[in-house]
Amino acid sequence: MKKYTHRQFLKMMGLGVVFLPFISCFHTGSKTGDTENSGDSIPEGGKKEEKKETAYPPKITVTDEDVIILTRKEDAYGEFNKAFNARIHHLPKYIAVCGTEKGVQFAIRKAAAEKLKVAVKSGGHSFEGFSSNDGGMVVNLSGMKKITWLDDDEVIVEPGCLLEDIQDVFFAKKRLLPAGSCGTVGIGGLALGGGYGFFSRKFGLTCDSLRALRMVGADGNIYDTGQHPDLLWACKGGGNGNFGVVTSFKFTHYKMPPLLSTYTLKFSRLTAERFTVLLEEWFDLTASLPEKAFAAFVLNGDFLTVLITTFEEKPHIENLFTELIKRADSYRRSLRKDLPGAMKRYYGRKGPLYFKNASGGLYRGKADLKDCKKTLFEKVVASPGIVFQINTLGGNIGRESFEAASCYPHRALPYLAELQSYWNKPSQEKKLVTAFEEIQKVLKEAGVTAHYRNYPDIHFSGWQTAYYGDHYPRLQAIKRKYDPGDLFHYPQSIRL
Repeated sequence: MKKYTHRQFLKMMGLGVVFLPFISCFHTGSKTGDTENSGDSIPEGGKKEEKKETAYPPKITVTDEDVIILTRKEDAYGEFNKAFNARIHHLPKYIAVCGTEKGVQFAIRKAAAEKLKVAVKSGGHSFEGFSSNDGGMVVNLSGMKKITWLDDDEVIVEPGCLLEDIQDVFFAKKRLLPAGSCGTVGIGGLALGGGYGFFSRKFGLTCDSLRALRMVGADGNIYDTGQHPDLLWACKGGGNGNFGVVTSFKFTHYKMPPLLSTYTLKFSRLTAERFTVLLEEWFDLTASLPEKAFAAFVLNGDFLTVLITTFEEKPHIENLFTELIKRADSYRRSLRKDLPGAMKRYYGRKGPLYFKNASGGLYRGKADLKDCKKTLFEKVVASPGIVFQINTLGGNIGRESFEAASCYPHRALPYLAELQSYWNKPSQEKKLVTAFEEIQKVLKEAGVTAHYRNYPDIHFSGWQTAYYGDHYPRLQAIKRKYDPGDLFHYPQSIRL
């Protein structure tokens, strides 16, 4: 991956502000920053006002290679304030575009001194806009993309890397980091909330490959999980912007599989009865899915797609779903001995997009939907633009050692559903969101209460247990330890 200076990164964004080099100092006792232009951004005329250095330790001296503090009046602010979800709009007081760990420290101490709540954005997605806020500080890590290869199959990845960045670099070395499939997802949010994809049933969740991390805490100091193992446990499934700003991840990586086989079955003009039969059969066949395989069940209107993938070199997976193939209106199989090229097919659309997506629940199996599947089908069909999708987890995700080392609580639930809705015009939002919420009510009344933290919904009741299960009290204790003043705060952040 080509390395850029912080200023070069900003120029690549096509931003309209010329950033000149500056040196700025900050300490925990500072009284500066009472106005919009607090001396940390360039005033009109392009010259940095000189300030006397404070005598109070600890002091951090930074340049624009470390951090640039953007205020609302600067052109670059608008670019960095864009959300992937176009329906969500926030207006933070500052956006701290960080290039180094020291820059993150500076931003956190400035936010603490000005009593501003902090949200963390690694550069990818947040369904509900939790990576921004109104009137606070957003720490933007999208320029921190360094990847450092170590011995013993380990690698250090900075949080601004998107999955497409990671796969470009890893695949070039014939290596794999088990992650998702959407190219514009950020590794920071993905790993800290769990992370799953085509390779998870074999290698575990993304967080299960996480060996260590470094975090800037609410006091502006560095915490390394080598000395703070409780923090590593909490960040494996519960670390999304709750305790501090993670500045680097150390992962184990694996040999890249040589191929990806995909099997695509399509079913059109479904009725409720046919849908029910197909759903039950899909659950039955995926119960014996090999660890190297993944399956998805995707209902879009009255059209169903079943996707099955495997990276086994000599798969016999078709034997599992011969009866389902007979029922399909069309069937296609593809064997690609080019994993990098195959994965790019699933990178998804670039944002911003208008959408409302959320977890549709985690399930043990078909019994969890037996009382609602007909109503579920009817409501999806009645609302074009809504998609109901179930993905397979299970396999080695349920390994006892992985469970003991992380706070991800849903290892025993081998299926994860996602409810999605998309539209092109703001005028279409109300109708689709209303239908979306009606489907959520159907699932809740059927007893579906466990949800995936990386697919949040701001209206989930009991989200503390839904996301974290029995681990929430322990996570609260860790929150009190590393962020006793609740500096890192958003609508569903862990509460003190």
